[in-house]
Amino acid sequence: TFDIFCIAVSSLSETISLRLSREMIRKLRELAEREGKDRSALIREILERGIKERNLEYAVDLYRRGQVTGWKAAQLAGVSLWSFYRILAEKGILIQYSEQDLDGDLKA
Repeated sequence: TFDIFCIAVSSLSETISLRLSREMIRKLRELAEREGKDRSALIREILERGIKERNLEYAVDLYRRGQVTGWKAAQLAGVSLWSFYRILAEKGILIQYSEQDLDGDLKA
């Protein structure tokens, strides 16, 4: 069974309703208590981290397939170029950078 859990945020934001299992709500409650945060703040933090992670995965995938330059991928991921290259190295992905890439980056 599922319970409905509403996230209420500031007046400049939007309220979102979603269905979470009782188990998920229990885990959120325990985590919030352990970290001394309210559930809404914790959920916003988790969502922010998840969005950043998904954007990074998307950028790495585009870069790996040769659809964007390192510079563009770093912008999509919201990190510096050097941070993006470090992430690629950690993932064992070789950096591919041609003269054509350099020309494109200089024009951007």
